[in-house]
Amino acid sequence: MKPADVPRLVLATASVVALALGTGCGAENSNNSIVTTSIGTAATDPSPPPSSVGPTTTAFTTTTELATTSPTAVELAIPTGTFETTPADLFVLALDGDLELWTAALTSTPVQRTLVADYPDPFAAFSEGTGPNVIDHVAGEIGGTVVFGDCCEPISGNVIAARRVDDVAPISGGYSPTLSPTRDLLGTANDQVITQTAADSTGAGLSRPLNQQPDEPYRNVADLTWSSNSTTSADDDHMVLLVWDEDGWWLHDVDRSTLEPTPALELGVPSVEEAPDTTMQFAGHGPDSEIVVAQGTPDTTRLRYFDPRTLTELPQLERSLPGSASSIRLADDGLGLLWVDRGDLYVLSADETAPRRLGQDVLAAWFA
Repeated sequence: MKPADVPRLVLATASVVALALGTGCGAENSNNSIVTTSIGTAATDPSPPPSSVGPTTTAFTTTTELATTSPTAVELAIPTGTFETTPADLFVLALDGDLELWTAALTSTPVQRTLVADYPDPFAAFSEGTGPNVIDHVAGEIGGTVVFGDCCEPISGNVIAARRVDDVAPISGGYSPTLSPTRDLLGTANDQVITQTAADSTGAGLSRPLNQQPDEPYRNVADLTWSSNSTTSADDDHMVLLVWDEDGWWLHDVDRSTLEPTPALELGVPSVEEAPDTTMQFAGHGPDSEIVVAQGTPDTTRLRYFDPRTLTELPQLERSLPGSASSIRLADDGLGLLWVDRGDLYVLSADETAPRRLGQDVLAAWFA
């Protein structure tokens, strides 16, 4: 399976999942215009909150490492933009493929929706490849610019900068653009290269190639997150990769200075070829900086927690959502949850007992 065949986004319906699995046709963004409407105050939904469950698999550590070469200097400059966000806002990927900023979405006031990037309809008819590119990661707003990623043309992915609604353009190749918890570093990774750059207009940093040794197992990079600085000093914060090979799924620490992917943790999940109905994605961090992986099947989505320093699994913290849940994000407090279920967007804060429905016709969402 080619790198582009890895699911980059767990979409809301089976038909959309099929669109996201393969390579697209490299559709270009059209000029954007501001769309501002009120979607009203969120309503309480009777769905039950996530449950806590015991472990069903046991992960184990190995000394397997990714084959790499030495890092080199690189620049990924982020231009200054005009967007403004607050912690009460959300970035939302609509059913038509467009990325929107939902201002005050987490408050009781009417929500304002502003177009960030105008993308082709993922459900539209197509004649080339498997469909248009789909937005699958949002790093967030950096200096007024919204940085996000799409897939899958080219198969290395794209890092996109939206300075304003009529200025949206690629700034780099790569999957999974993700900000560090201190918001001063931007990480990207795909099957060919890892990059770690300053999240500013200089973009100075390092890159390191992956999968360069033909005698080593080929590792497919599916997602990227950061260890949290609440358990270590900010200078020790580093990237963590979610990857798979012919034997299954793994976590890899990435050394902050060398970008060397060091000791791995096997997650006890079969490879994509062997378990195509299983989805794997980072969901964020727990209350004590635990790294959380959302492991989905048609029946259940498990939130599995791992110590950020040792990658040891912490099964006593595990939570679950229905198998229809996707795009699961943990809030900054490590307790609140944001997710999509059959196109409906839900949020459950730490002080609530039932989720609230925030909107409909949604493919994915991210905390701002």
